[in-house]
Amino acid sequence: MAENTGKKIYIGIDLDADVSMVSFAYEGCEPETVSPMAGSEIFAIPLAICLKKNGGWAYGEEARRVAKSGLGQCEEHLLERALRGEQVQVGEKLYAVSDLLAMFLKKMVMMAGRLEPAVQLHCLVITTRVLDVPMIRLLQECVKTMQLTDTAVHFMDHKESFFYYGSNQPSEFSAHDMGLFEYRNRQMQFWCLEREKMTRPQLFSIREERYSFDVQQGDEVFTRIIPQAFGKHIITTVYLVGDGFENGWMKQSLQLLCQGRRVFLGKNLYSKGACFAAMRMVDTSPKRSVYIGEHEMKCNVSLKVYERGNLSFFTLVTAGIPWFEAQGSCEVIIDGTPTIDFWIQQPNSREARIETVSLGALPERENRTTRMIIDAVPTSDHEVLVKLTDIGLGELVPGTGKKWEYQLQL
Repeated sequence: MAENTGKKIYIGIDLDADVSMVSFAYEGCEPETVSPMAGSEIFAIPLAICLKKNGGWAYGEEARRVAKSGLGQCEEHLLERALRGEQVQVGEKLYAVSDLLAMFLKKMVMMAGRLEPAVQLHCLVITTRVLDVPMIRLLQECVKTMQLTDTAVHFMDHKESFFYYGSNQPSEFSAHDMGLFEYRNRQMQFWCLEREKMTRPQLFSIREERYSFDVQQGDEVFTRIIPQAFGKHIITTVYLVGDGFENGWMKQSLQLLCQGRRVFLGKNLYSKGACFAAMRMVDTSPKRSVYIGEHEMKCNVSLKVYERGNLSFFTLVTAGIPWFEAQGSCEVIIDGTPTIDFWIQQPNSREARIETVSLGALPERENRTTRMIIDAVPTSDHEVLVKLTDIGLGELVPGTGKKWEYQLQL
């Protein structure tokens, strides 16, 4: 324990419909996944919480056992109930289910750090299957309730977790595109992690295919799906995710998969991917790879500015950052006509589109005496709300406080 004292810990939590998994890593180390049973390969922890009759809380399978023995009240399915905004009476108190979910998540963090209680939680990443606006708002509410002071917290979907997991594998695994099959609820989905090798940093995206699946003829159906999914792509590493792959039904299909490829069963891939993300997101060194997914900004939004006599670009919004984290701000002094040009550029293109915003109703002033605050707040992955405020130049040139808003379509 002493050797890790004072080190930083990074945690990734996979929050699925009814279970969660949690992985952690110390600085410079590979992620490990927590099992609620010591020495077990069972990583799934049911989304259940129980108030014991004698006081205190139980979580996961323990919560179910306590309730089954009549020693407490167990509440399950916390994620979907919290999304619906439910409340529940537990003991003598009425709880929002979102607060119970926050307690559960806090316990997951404590489980990940229980071996080394002296370390500092540096970054937490929570990954979910679907990351829409209601889910983002719920997770933000939970994190606020958890009171994780001095901790960076980020959210992502399973696709992005796959990117972080795949891009952190040894070069012999990641030299070509990677594939992932996930089988659940009689549905098979395939993700192909693709890269643009000519860009710097390298841009990654995920191609998705979905297939209906006949369980009775699973091996035969999967054997037909594999070449359809791969197409002409060179895929040398494949991950299989989901309990559906564990029943020993793959015979002919597994032989086909293993022809010139490494194949892995990835139970805890998403939580480990979130843990890799936690380590990379606080790394300030230049990024070698950028993921462009459903939630990431697709373009850079920049201003062309003079700073200390040199012409340069100041980036307000950076491509590859989730839209709900990508806002930027700066102060500028207007030189010339009362307009501001916003340069919109895809990261893999040398060409830019310019959107010009006119600042009408400004008072007449001498050149370079109008100072503005510019706030860029994305409202989706392809829209940015620009807010401009006239703040003047102190007592010599008082600001009017006038505000402008403009919606940029990327």
